[in-house]
Amino acid sequence: MILSANISITPFLLSLIFGVFGILCIVIVCLLVINKKEKHHNALKTNEILAYNTHLSHELRTPLHAVTVISKSLLENAPKASQIEDLQILERASNYLVKLINDSLLLKKVDAKKLGQHQESFELDSLVYLVSKTVKKQLTTKGTEIAINIDPKIPNHLNGDPVKLTQVLINLLNNAVKFGEKKPVLLKLEGRKITNKSCEISFKVLDQGKGILKEDQREILKHFHQLESKNKSFGSGLGLPIVVALLKTLNSQLIIKSQINKGSEFSFSLGFKVNSAAVKLPQKINTALIENLSVLVVDDNLINQMLTIKTLEKIGIKAMPCHSGSEAVQWVASKSFDLVLMDLYMPVMTGQEATKEIRKTNTSIPIVALTALEKDNHWKELAQIGFSAMLHKPYEEDELYQVILLTQTSGKAL
Repeated sequence: MILSANISITPFLLSLIFGVFGILCIVIVCLLVINKKEKHHNALKTNEILAYNTHLSHELRTPLHAVTVISKSLLENAPKASQIEDLQILERASNYLVKLINDSLLLKKVDAKKLGQHQESFELDSLVYLVSKTVKKQLTTKGTEIAINIDPKIPNHLNGDPVKLTQVLINLLNNAVKFGEKKPVLLKLEGRKITNKSCEISFKVLDQGKGILKEDQREILKHFHQLESKNKSFGSGLGLPIVVALLKTLNSQLIIKSQINKGSEFSFSLGFKVNSAAVKLPQKINTALIENLSVLVVDDNLINQMLTIKTLEKIGIKAMPCHSGSEAVQWVASKSFDLVLMDLYMPVMTGQEATKEIRKTNTSIPIVALTALEKDNHWKELAQIGFSAMLHKPYEEDELYQVILLTQTSGKAL
């Protein structure tokens, strides 16, 4: 029986969501306190700490995914005027908690030297546009403008680490918006040493805020340190330390220039290889191509299962719920499906174990891992087991549709 996907706003539902959110806040605050004290205690080995944090992040992301999806769904279903602001706060808060979990894990990886180097092709203008769009979406301060100035001499097709660059720019822009006193923020890119094979780019983020005292400039680069701001938006004090850590892995450093009552400039420089061939950008997803598919949704968490099914049914996909790994093995053996969406952490038989069993008799059906595990560390192992793709929780609707589309057209997707 397929779960009902209708979600209506009731006082009980709002109270339940805020209650779950409150519990998550307490858990995450405890996690941050533990992480802060770990530097003074060496009882656990680095790998054990990292494994523990990875597992804990999975447990936190699972209910957070539910809160994020439900709040978004409620906002889309014509809520009362009195409920809109509460739902918007809930959505922003859940998004912030996801970011906080990701930031904490990222710092742990850097400390444990587990953060690898990834070189790939990308288009600079598309990356900058995505960064700007992401920051604007996260804005809690209305009216703040983000201006972009890219040196026209800079080649657009580059090879480097776009993931780390994106994270650095988002964190710097978020910081500038927070302390920019609602005045325009500028992201400026200047080209240097440009040849047909390589170039160096200077990235500058400038705000017009109250400025930072010389003695505070070192302090703000420490974990959990925050300066006072008129913009009382969410903040963990991890944004700039992450920037410093990521730039270090890219053989660069953050430079701060600031004048009191005039503003601040945060800058860094990176070298890139120039690509002669254009980067093929992903096209807008045509959900008509995946309508009427038959999908088995394997998840022991009923809330997550219901949300996934709701997302699939929204575009006409037929979804069947399945509550355990062993049940999934039986269903795939007895019924024809176009795709299996498989949660990994399940009791008795895990998603990995179920996939191994399925692959003994069925090597063609696409199986997508739904997990909060980090792709960089776990994808190779999952691919060897027999998974076709991996989708990281919490995910957007388009990300789910994109993965499904890729598995149906190419059989394999990351």
